[in-house]
Amino acid sequence: MDLTWLDKKIFIKKMMTFAGILCVIGYGISVYFASRISPTTTQEPPYLNIYNWYGMIPSTILTQFEKETGIQIRYDLYDNNETLEAKLLAGRTGYDVVFPSASPYVKRLIEAGAFQKLDKTKLKNLAHLDPLFIENMQDVDPNLMYSIPFYWGTFGFAYAEEAILERMPDAPLNSYRMLFDPNVVSKFQSCGVSLLEEPVDVYPEILIFLGLDPLSSDFNDLKIAQNHLTKVRPYISRFLGQRFISELVSGEICLAQAWSGEVQQAEQQASEVNSKMTIRYVIPEEGGSLWIDALCIPKDAPHPQNAYTFINFLLRPDISAAITNQLLCPTTNKSALSFIRKEIRNNQALYPRPDLLKRLKLAKIQNQQYEKVRTRYWFLAKQRAPLLSINGKCKPEE
Repeated sequence: MDLTWLDKKIFIKKMMTFAGILCVIGYGISVYFASRISPTTTQEPPYLNIYNWYGMIPSTILTQFEKETGIQIRYDLYDNNETLEAKLLAGRTGYDVVFPSASPYVKRLIEAGAFQKLDKTKLKNLAHLDPLFIENMQDVDPNLMYSIPFYWGTFGFAYAEEAILERMPDAPLNSYRMLFDPNVVSKFQSCGVSLLEEPVDVYPEILIFLGLDPLSSDFNDLKIAQNHLTKVRPYISRFLGQRFISELVSGEICLAQAWSGEVQQAEQQASEVNSKMTIRYVIPEEGGSLWIDALCIPKDAPHPQNAYTFINFLLRPDISAAITNQLLCPTTNKSALSFIRKEIRNNQALYPRPDLLKRLKLAKIQNQQYEKVRTRYWFLAKQRAPLLSINGKCKPEE
Protein backbone atom coordinates (compact mmCIF):
# COMPACT_ATOMS: atom_id res chain seq x y z
CA MET A 1 0.00 0.00 0.00
CA ASP A 2 1.25 3.49 -0.97
CA LEU A 3 1.24 5.37 2.38
CA THR A 4 2.34 8.61 0.75
CA TRP A 5 -0.76 8.58 -1.44
CA LEU A 6 -2.99 7.80 1.59
CA ASP A 7 -1.53 10.64 3.62
CA LYS A 8 -2.22 13.07 0.76
CA LYS A 9 -5.82 11.88 0.46
CA ILE A 10 -6.45 12.32 4.19
CA PHE A 11 -4.86 15.76 4.11
CA ILE A 12 -7.05 16.89 1.17
CA LYS A 13 -10.25 15.68 2.89
CA LYS A 14 -9.35 17.55 6.07
CA MET A 15 -8.64 20.73 4.14
CA MET A 16 -11.98 20.48 2.26
CA THR A 17 -13.80 19.97 5.55
CA PHE A 18 -12.02 22.96 7.10
CA ALA A 19 -12.81 25.14 4.06
CA GLY A 20 -16.48 24.16 4.31
CA ILE A 21 -16.57 25.16 7.98
CA LEU A 22 -15.00 28.53 7.11
CA CYS A 23 -17.63 29.13 4.40
CA VAL A 24 -20.45 28.41 6.82
CA ILE A 25 -18.95 30.70 9.47
CA GLY A 26 -18.29 33.42 6.90
CA TYR A 27 -21.87 33.25 5.64
CA GLY A 28 -23.23 33.46 9.19
CA ILE A 29 -21.09 36.50 9.96
CA SER A 30 -22.17 38.26 6.76
CA VAL A 31 -25.85 37.63 7.49
CA TYR A 32 -25.44 38.91 11.06
CA PHE A 33 -23.76 42.16 10.04
CA ALA A 34 -26.16 42.67 7.15
CA SER A 35 -29.02 42.51 9.65
CA ARG A 36 -27.29 45.14 11.80
CA ILE A 37 -26.90 47.72 9.02
CA SER A 38 -29.33 50.62 9.43
CA PRO A 39 -31.68 51.21 6.49
CA THR A 40 -30.31 54.77 6.38
CA THR A 41 -26.98 53.43 5.10
CA THR A 42 -28.47 51.64 2.12
CA GLN A 43 -28.24 53.30 -1.27
CA GLU A 44 -31.53 54.79 -2.49
CA PRO A 45 -32.44 55.08 -6.15
CA PRO A 46 -31.61 58.62 -7.37
CA TYR A 47 -35.19 59.90 -7.40
CA LEU A 48 -37.15 62.45 -5.38
CA ASN A 49 -40.91 63.09 -5.49
CA ILE A 50 -42.03 66.58 -4.40
CA TYR A 51 -45.56 67.89 -3.84
CA ASN A 52 -45.69 71.66 -3.48
CA TRP A 53 -47.75 74.78 -3.96
CA TYR A 54 -47.88 76.14 -7.49
CA GLY A 55 -44.95 78.39 -8.37
CA MET A 56 -43.07 78.08 -5.06
CA ILE A 57 -39.71 76.73 -6.26
CA PRO A 58 -38.04 78.17 -9.38
CA SER A 59 -37.17 75.60 -12.04
CA THR A 60 -33.56 76.83 -11.93
CA ILE A 61 -33.31 75.71 -8.28
CA LEU A 62 -34.63 72.25 -9.11
CA THR A 63 -32.21 71.95 -12.02
CA GLN A 64 -29.29 73.01 -9.81
CA PHE A 65 -30.21 70.35 -7.24
CA GLU A 66 -30.33 67.65 -9.91
CA LYS A 67 -26.93 68.68 -11.29
CA GLU A 68 -25.30 68.84 -7.85
CA THR A 69 -26.67 65.54 -6.57
CA GLY A 70 -27.57 63.40 -9.58
CA ILE A 71 -31.04 62.94 -8.03
CA GLN A 72 -33.92 63.28 -10.50
CA ILE A 73 -37.02 65.17 -9.37
CA ARG A 74 -40.68 64.47 -10.06
CA TYR A 75 -42.57 67.63 -9.16
CA ASP A 76 -46.36 67.79 -8.63
CA LEU A 77 -48.49 70.80 -7.69
CA TYR A 78 -51.53 71.63 -5.55
CA ASP A 79 -53.30 74.91 -4.83
CA ASN A 80 -54.88 74.32 -1.41
CA ASN A 81 -54.10 72.52 1.82
CA GLU A 82 -57.23 70.37 1.73
CA THR A 83 -55.98 68.60 -1.40
CA LEU A 84 -52.62 67.88 0.23
CA GLU A 85 -54.22 66.79 3.51
CA ALA A 86 -56.61 64.37 1.80
CA LYS A 87 -53.77 62.69 -0.07
CA LEU A 88 -51.56 62.37 2.99
CA LEU A 89 -54.36 60.93 5.12
CA ALA A 90 -55.20 58.40 2.40
CA GLY A 91 -51.57 57.23 2.45
CA ARG A 92 -49.27 55.80 -0.21
CA THR A 93 -48.84 59.16 -1.92
CA GLY A 94 -45.38 58.32 -3.22
CA TYR A 95 -44.13 61.77 -2.19
CA ASP A 96 -40.87 62.41 -0.33
CA VAL A 97 -41.21 66.12 0.52
CA VAL A 98 -44.39 68.16 1.03
CA PHE A 99 -45.08 71.78 2.03
CA PRO A 100 -48.21 72.04 4.25
CA SER A 101 -49.22 75.29 5.92
CA ALA A 102 -48.33 75.29 9.59
CA SER A 103 -51.69 76.18 11.10
CA PRO A 104 -53.75 74.09 11.45
CA TYR A 105 -52.59 71.52 8.91
CA VAL A 106 -49.14 70.54 10.16
CA LYS A 107 -50.40 69.88 13.68
CA ARG A 108 -53.41 67.89 12.46
CA LEU A 109 -51.25 65.80 10.18
CA ILE A 110 -48.69 65.16 12.92
CA GLU A 111 -51.47 63.92 15.18
CA ALA A 112 -52.71 61.67 12.36
CA GLY A 113 -49.24 60.12 12.01
CA ALA A 114 -48.74 61.40 8.47
CA PHE A 115 -45.10 62.49 8.86
CA GLN A 116 -41.77 60.91 9.75
CA LYS A 117 -39.93 62.11 12.82
CA LEU A 118 -36.97 64.14 11.58
CA ASP A 119 -33.36 63.09 12.15
CA LYS A 120 -31.81 66.51 12.72
CA THR A 121 -28.26 65.14 12.55
CA LYS A 122 -28.85 65.02 8.79
CA LEU A 123 -29.93 68.67 8.63
CA LYS A 124 -26.86 70.75 9.49
CA ASN A 125 -28.37 73.82 7.84
CA LEU A 126 -31.13 74.04 10.47
CA ALA A 127 -28.73 76.40 12.24
CA HIS A 128 -29.71 79.10 9.73
CA LEU A 129 -33.38 79.28 10.85
CA ASP A 130 -34.61 82.58 12.29
CA PRO A 131 -35.63 82.00 15.97
CA LEU A 132 -38.74 84.16 15.44
CA PHE A 133 -40.29 81.50 13.21
CA ILE A 134 -39.21 78.64 15.45
CA GLU A 135 -41.05 80.46 18.25
CA ASN A 136 -44.16 80.84 16.10
CA MET A 137 -44.16 77.07 15.50
CA GLN A 138 -44.39 76.25 19.22
CA ASP A 139 -48.14 75.63 19.13
CA VAL A 140 -47.81 73.53 15.98
CA ASP A 141 -44.67 71.41 16.41
CA PRO A 142 -42.91 72.58 19.60
CA ASN A 143 -39.44 71.15 19.00
CA LEU A 144 -39.66 70.89 15.22
CA MET A 145 -39.82 67.13 15.55
CA TYR A 146 -41.71 66.64 12.27
CA SER A 147 -41.62 69.93 10.39
CA ILE A 148 -39.33 72.79 9.41
CA PRO A 149 -40.74 76.28 8.83
CA PHE A 150 -39.55 77.49 5.44
CA TYR A 151 -41.72 79.98 3.53
CA TRP A 152 -43.47 82.77 5.40
CA GLY A 153 -45.49 85.89 4.76
CA THR A 154 -48.42 87.98 5.89
CA PHE A 155 -52.15 88.18 5.29
CA GLY A 156 -53.64 91.34 3.87
CA PHE A 157 -55.29 92.34 0.63
CA ALA A 158 -54.29 93.32 -2.90
CA TYR A 159 -56.03 95.62 -5.31
CA ALA A 160 -55.79 96.93 -8.86
CA GLU A 161 -55.27 100.60 -8.13
CA GLU A 162 -56.83 102.10 -11.26
CA ALA A 163 -60.02 100.02 -11.06
CA ILE A 164 -60.48 100.74 -7.35
CA LEU A 165 -59.92 104.51 -7.52
CA GLU A 166 -62.20 104.77 -10.54
CA ARG A 167 -65.06 103.39 -8.45
CA MET A 168 -64.15 105.03 -5.13
CA PRO A 169 -61.60 107.88 -5.26
CA ASP A 170 -61.57 108.15 -1.45
CA ALA A 171 -61.29 104.40 -0.83
CA PRO A 172 -59.75 103.51 2.59
CA LEU A 173 -56.77 101.82 0.94
CA ASN A 174 -54.95 100.92 4.16
CA SER A 175 -57.90 99.39 6.01
CA TYR A 176 -59.72 96.07 6.10
CA ARG A 177 -62.80 98.19 5.44
CA MET A 178 -61.97 97.51 1.79
CA LEU A 179 -63.04 93.89 2.24
CA PHE A 180 -65.23 93.79 5.33
CA ASP A 181 -67.18 97.07 5.43
CA PRO A 182 -70.34 96.39 3.39
CA ASN A 183 -70.64 100.06 2.42
CA VAL A 184 -67.13 99.99 0.97
CA VAL A 185 -66.77 96.54 -0.58
CA SER A 186 -70.11 96.94 -2.36
CA LYS A 187 -68.50 99.66 -4.50
CA PHE A 188 -66.17 97.05 -6.02
CA GLN A 189 -68.66 94.30 -6.77
CA SER A 190 -68.72 95.31 -10.43
CA CYS A 191 -65.01 94.64 -10.92
CA GLY A 192 -64.79 91.49 -8.80
CA VAL A 193 -63.85 90.76 -5.17
CA SER A 194 -62.38 87.55 -3.78
CA LEU A 195 -61.64 86.04 -0.39
CA LEU A 196 -59.23 83.20 0.25
CA GLU A 197 -60.77 79.76 0.02
CA GLU A 198 -59.98 78.32 3.46
CA PRO A 199 -61.85 79.29 6.65
CA VAL A 200 -58.66 79.43 8.71
CA ASP A 201 -57.55 82.32 6.48
CA VAL A 202 -60.77 84.33 6.64
CA TYR A 203 -62.37 84.22 10.10
CA PRO A 204 -59.32 85.48 12.05
CA GLU A 205 -59.08 88.48 9.71
CA ILE A 206 -62.76 89.30 10.20
CA LEU A 207 -62.21 89.15 13.96
CA ILE A 208 -59.30 91.58 13.57
CA PHE A 209 -61.53 93.97 11.63
CA LEU A 210 -64.24 93.75 14.30
CA GLY A 211 -61.73 94.52 17.05
CA LEU A 212 -61.93 91.01 18.50
CA ASP A 213 -59.11 88.61 19.28
CA PRO A 214 -58.14 86.73 16.07
CA LEU A 215 -56.93 83.85 18.26
CA SER A 216 -60.24 83.64 20.13
CA SER A 217 -61.69 80.19 20.86
CA ASP A 218 -65.05 81.66 21.89
CA PHE A 219 -67.96 80.26 19.88
CA ASN A 220 -69.86 83.50 20.32
CA ASP A 221 -67.01 85.44 18.69
CA LEU A 222 -67.08 82.92 15.86
CA LYS A 223 -70.80 83.42 15.36
CA ILE A 224 -70.37 87.22 15.39
CA ALA A 225 -67.74 86.82 12.67
CA GLN A 226 -70.08 84.57 10.71
CA ASN A 227 -72.91 87.08 10.86
CA HIS A 228 -70.60 89.79 9.64
CA LEU A 229 -69.35 87.59 6.83
CA THR A 230 -72.92 87.08 5.60
CA LYS A 231 -73.29 90.88 5.36
CA VAL A 232 -70.42 91.20 2.89
CA ARG A 233 -71.02 87.87 1.17
CA PRO A 234 -73.31 89.36 -1.58
CA TYR A 235 -70.35 91.37 -2.85
CA ILE A 236 -67.85 88.48 -2.94
CA SER A 237 -67.61 86.96 -6.40
CA ARG A 238 -64.92 84.33 -5.80
CA PHE A 239 -63.13 82.24 -3.18
CA LEU A 240 -59.60 81.71 -4.49
CA GLY A 241 -56.32 80.11 -3.54
CA GLN A 242 -53.28 81.07 -5.54
CA ARG A 243 -55.42 81.78 -8.60
CA PHE A 244 -56.08 85.28 -7.26
CA ILE A 245 -52.72 86.22 -8.87
CA SER A 246 -53.80 85.38 -12.41
CA GLU A 247 -57.28 86.82 -11.91
CA LEU A 248 -55.91 90.13 -10.63
CA VAL A 249 -53.55 90.32 -13.57
CA SER A 250 -56.25 89.39 -16.11
CA GLY A 251 -58.70 91.92 -14.63
CA GLU A 252 -61.28 89.33 -13.60
CA ILE A 253 -61.10 90.72 -10.06
CA CYS A 254 -59.90 94.07 -8.73
CA LEU A 255 -59.73 93.36 -4.98
CA ALA A 256 -58.54 90.20 -3.25
CA GLN A 257 -57.75 88.96 0.19
CA ALA A 258 -54.18 87.85 -0.34
CA TRP A 259 -50.88 86.45 0.87
CA SER A 260 -47.90 88.78 0.62
CA GLY A 261 -45.46 86.77 -1.48
CA GLU A 262 -47.88 85.88 -4.25
CA VAL A 263 -48.94 89.51 -4.68
CA GLN A 264 -45.39 90.50 -5.52
CA GLN A 265 -45.53 87.99 -8.36
CA ALA A 266 -48.82 89.54 -9.48
CA GLU A 267 -47.24 93.00 -9.49
CA GLN A 268 -44.44 91.76 -11.73
CA GLN A 269 -46.80 89.96 -14.09
CA ALA A 270 -49.11 92.97 -14.31
CA SER A 271 -46.27 95.28 -15.31
CA GLU A 272 -45.28 92.84 -18.05
CA VAL A 273 -48.82 92.31 -19.39
CA ASN A 274 -50.32 95.78 -18.97
CA SER A 275 -48.15 98.81 -18.28
CA LYS A 276 -51.24 100.77 -17.20
CA MET A 277 -52.14 98.31 -14.40
CA THR A 278 -50.77 98.84 -10.90
CA ILE A 279 -51.31 96.17 -8.24
CA ARG A 280 -50.77 97.09 -4.59
CA TYR A 281 -50.51 94.96 -1.46
CA VAL A 282 -51.49 96.18 2.01
CA ILE A 283 -51.01 94.88 5.54
CA PRO A 284 -54.14 96.52 7.03
CA GLU A 285 -53.84 99.21 9.67
CA GLU A 286 -56.08 97.07 11.92
CA GLY A 287 -53.34 94.42 12.00
CA GLY A 288 -52.90 91.09 10.33
CA SER A 289 -51.69 87.53 10.65
CA LEU A 290 -48.63 85.51 9.79
CA TRP A 291 -48.53 82.41 7.62
CA ILE A 292 -45.82 79.75 7.45
CA ASP A 293 -45.43 76.84 5.06
CA ALA A 294 -43.32 73.97 6.37
CA LEU A 295 -41.13 71.20 4.97
CA CYS A 296 -42.19 67.67 5.98
CA ILE A 297 -41.34 64.10 4.99
CA PRO A 298 -44.41 61.83 4.65
CA LYS A 299 -44.45 58.68 6.79
CA ASP A 300 -44.28 56.38 3.77
CA ALA A 301 -41.81 58.45 1.71
CA PRO A 302 -40.05 56.07 -0.72
CA HIS A 303 -36.79 58.09 -0.76
CA PRO A 304 -36.38 59.61 2.72
CA GLN A 305 -32.59 60.03 2.48
CA ASN A 306 -32.96 61.97 -0.75
CA ALA A 307 -35.58 64.05 1.04
CA TYR A 308 -33.02 65.01 3.70
CA THR A 309 -30.54 65.93 0.98
CA PHE A 310 -33.14 68.18 -0.68
CA ILE A 311 -34.26 69.86 2.56
CA ASN A 312 -30.66 70.55 3.54
CA PHE A 313 -30.13 71.99 0.06
CA LEU A 314 -33.10 74.38 0.42
CA LEU A 315 -31.81 75.51 3.83
CA ARG A 316 -28.49 76.64 2.38
CA PRO A 317 -28.34 80.45 2.63
CA ASP A 318 -27.46 80.90 -1.05
CA ILE A 319 -30.35 78.67 -2.16
CA SER A 320 -32.90 80.25 0.18
CA ALA A 321 -31.82 83.68 -1.05
CA ALA A 322 -32.05 82.62 -4.69
CA ILE A 323 -35.65 81.49 -4.10
CA THR A 324 -36.58 84.82 -2.53
CA ASN A 325 -34.79 86.83 -5.22
CA GLN A 326 -36.71 85.02 -7.95
CA LEU A 327 -40.12 84.53 -6.32
CA LEU A 328 -40.23 87.54 -3.97
CA CYS A 329 -41.33 85.20 -1.20
CA PRO A 330 -39.30 85.29 2.05
CA THR A 331 -37.89 82.18 3.65
CA THR A 332 -37.14 81.61 7.32
CA ASN A 333 -33.39 81.50 6.65
CA LYS A 334 -31.86 84.40 8.60
CA SER A 335 -28.42 83.76 7.08
CA ALA A 336 -29.87 84.29 3.60
CA LEU A 337 -30.63 87.99 4.14
CA SER A 338 -27.18 89.15 3.09
CA PHE A 339 -27.64 87.38 -0.28
CA ILE A 340 -31.08 88.91 -0.96
CA ARG A 341 -31.31 91.95 -3.21
CA LYS A 342 -31.49 95.23 -1.29
CA GLU A 343 -34.74 96.39 -2.93
CA ILE A 344 -36.41 93.17 -1.77
CA ARG A 345 -35.07 93.36 1.80
CA ASN A 346 -36.30 96.96 2.01
CA ASN A 347 -39.78 96.16 0.66
CA GLN A 348 -42.01 96.43 3.75
CA ALA A 349 -44.80 94.52 2.04
CA LEU A 350 -42.42 91.54 2.06
CA TYR A 351 -40.35 92.29 5.16
CA PRO A 352 -42.49 94.29 7.61
CA ARG A 353 -40.82 96.51 10.18
CA PRO A 354 -39.46 94.39 13.07
CA ASP A 355 -41.94 95.90 15.54
CA LEU A 356 -44.87 95.06 13.24
CA LEU A 357 -43.53 91.59 12.44
CA LYS A 358 -43.38 90.72 16.13
CA ARG A 359 -47.08 91.60 16.45
CA LEU A 360 -48.11 89.28 13.62
CA LYS A 361 -49.01 85.84 14.92
CA LEU A 362 -49.70 82.48 13.37
CA ALA A 363 -53.35 81.44 13.49
CA LYS A 364 -54.17 79.50 16.63
CA ILE A 365 -54.74 75.75 16.48
CA GLN A 366 -58.37 75.35 17.54
CA ASN A 367 -59.99 72.29 19.08
CA GLN A 368 -61.85 69.78 16.97
CA GLN A 369 -65.31 71.02 17.93
CA TYR A 370 -64.42 74.60 17.07
CA GLU A 371 -63.03 73.52 13.69
CA LYS A 372 -66.16 71.49 13.03
CA VAL A 373 -68.42 74.47 13.69
CA ARG A 374 -66.22 76.88 11.74
CA THR A 375 -66.17 74.53 8.75
CA ARG A 376 -69.96 74.29 8.86
CA TYR A 377 -70.30 78.08 9.04
CA TRP A 378 -67.91 78.40 6.12
CA PHE A 379 -70.03 76.08 4.02
CA LEU A 380 -73.12 78.13 4.87
CA ALA A 381 -71.38 81.40 4.07
CA LYS A 382 -70.22 80.19 0.68
CA GLN A 383 -73.77 79.03 -0.04
CA ARG A 384 -75.09 82.50 0.90
CA ALA A 385 -77.02 81.18 3.91
CA PRO A 386 -79.10 83.72 5.91
CA LEU A 387 -77.88 85.51 9.02
CA LEU A 388 -77.54 83.47 12.19
CA SER A 389 -79.15 84.61 15.42
CA ILE A 390 -76.64 85.62 18.08
CA ASN A 391 -79.14 86.19 20.86
CA GLY A 392 -77.90 84.78 24.13
CA LYS A 393 -74.91 82.51 24.67
CA CYS A 394 -73.80 80.77 21.52
CA LYS A 395 -73.77 77.00 21.65
CA PRO A 396 -72.15 75.09 18.80
CA GLU A 397 -74.65 73.20 16.68
CA GLU A 398 -74.22 69.48 16.37
